[in-house]
Amino acid sequence: MNNFDQIRNMLSFPDENAFYFLQILKRRKDNPGLEKDMIHLADYYIYSLEQFDNIKQRIIDQCDTENARVYFRLNRRDAKKVAMQVLKRTVDLIMSENYRAVKNAFASCAGEFHSDPDKTWIVDIDNISVDAFNRSEEHGKIRHLISDLQKETGKEPIMVLIPTKSGVHVITRPFNLNKFKIQYPDIDVHKDNPINLYCP
Repeated sequence: MNNFDQIRNMLSFPDENAFYFLQILKRRKDNPGLEKDMIHLADYYIYSLEQFDNIKQRIIDQCDTENARVYFRLNRRDAKKVAMQVLKRTVDLIMSENYRAVKNAFASCAGEFHSDPDKTWIVDIDNISVDAFNRSEEHGKIRHLISDLQKETGKEPIMVLIPTKSGVHVITRPFNLNKFKIQYPDIDVHKDNPINLYCP
C-alpha cells in the first residue's frame, strides 16, 4: 500500500521551521517472530517537498526489506516549538536521572506536539475499500455528515480518502465531534494520530 502521492498533495511548508514527522516501525503483527510488539527502525523530519521526494525510494526499500510500515503525522510541526519542548523534557529526564532517554527526547516531542493552524483529523472507517466507501449509500450518509459538520465551523471542508490495510482513513478538518458521535458512536476519530504512508 503506497500513499505517497495522496499525502504529498496535502503537504505545505510555510517557513523554514515547518516540518512533518514520520517513523518506520516493524510490528510483531506483521512479523510473528519478533520478540517485542514493535521495533522502531527510523525517524524522518521532512522540511520540504524535495526532501519528501528524495527519501521516498529509500523508505520504500527499507520497509520492503524489513517488512515494516511508515507512519506519517499529517499535522505539521514547528522546529522551534518542538525544540522548546525538548529542552523541558531533557531537564526533566536529567532531574529524574533517566539519562538514557535523553537521546530520544526530540523524536518523542516531535510525536507529541504539533503546531498546525489548519490541523486535520482522521475518521477511521473499518472493513471497506476506498471505492466501496465512495459508492455505498450508507457510507454516503457519513460523507455528507462529515462535510456538513466541517461547514458549520466556517471553513471549507476537506475529505481525502487514504486506504489502510483494514479500511479507509478519511482526512478532514476538525468538526463538532459530539454531533458526529450521536449518529456514529462506534466510529473512531483521531485528532493527531499517524497514518500509513507506506506498507508492503
